[in-house]
Amino acid sequence: MEVDKSIVPIFIKTDVPKRIVQIGTAVFVDLNNHPFLFTAAHVTDDMEKGTLLVPTANGLTEIDGYTAFIDLPPEIARADDTVDMAYIRLSSKFACELCHHFLPLLQTKSQLVASSEELGVVSVVGYPASKSKKKPDGFKSELYYFRGVAAQKETYDSLKLCPMTSSIIHFSMKRTVNPSTDERMTPPSPNGMSGGAVFAWPAGYETSTDWTVPKLVGVFHTYKKKEGLMIGSNLINFLGATALGEMKGFGGVV
Repeated sequence: MEVDKSIVPIFIKTDVPKRIVQIGTAVFVDLNNHPFLFTAAHVTDDMEKGTLLVPTANGLTEIDGYTAFIDLPPEIARADDTVDMAYIRLSSKFACELCHHFLPLLQTKSQLVASSEELGVVSVVGYPASKSKKKPDGFKSELYYFRGVAAQKETYDSLKLCPMTSSIIHFSMKRTVNPSTDERMTPPSPNGMSGGAVFAWPAGYETSTDWTVPKLVGVFHTYKKKEGLMIGSNLINFLGATALGEMKGFGGVV
């Protein structure tokens, strides 16, 4: 499967309490021949609490790069951020170390959508925190793939979200089935999948398992369990932010 190599679990190392736990996910992408991790802003916000780590050739390693996100006014909580996007422009050296386990998703595997209302079947891919375990030789995380149907205008209107910048996917934990057996199953909580990939399937491939077909359209950041909705930030947000970062020279990262 091609896309799974581009999805990266993010861990945090804290001193109080002294521990390492998985807190999120990122998408490793190649954008204009530069290596990036795309993720959710509430994941990078945790840099204030500890050190963010990802698996590299040298084990769990602190991420080396230029981090950018939307800095909210004090009166607005990150939970109220409808975009919730962040990116890390990786140093070339660190990106090479990351390639020991992962491969950047090529630009040809991404798609800018004019409106998410045009989407059909969509998958959210990431690492649930509940499936991360400490092993004698390190940590192990398990990748999960959730598939649902894109929402329509009334859902965007009810949440006051714009389909140009956000994607909403219907996904009910109570109505989940195992694609291999078609039997009901209880999936893990999406907690820890924040920053994971939002992939859109083209018409005619709604039930396909050919992961060379779907394209990246956004990055997941919020699950509304009661409403059965998964919400992502569209790639247009990341392209705008990285263009601004390039004007600033990505803080000197090369």
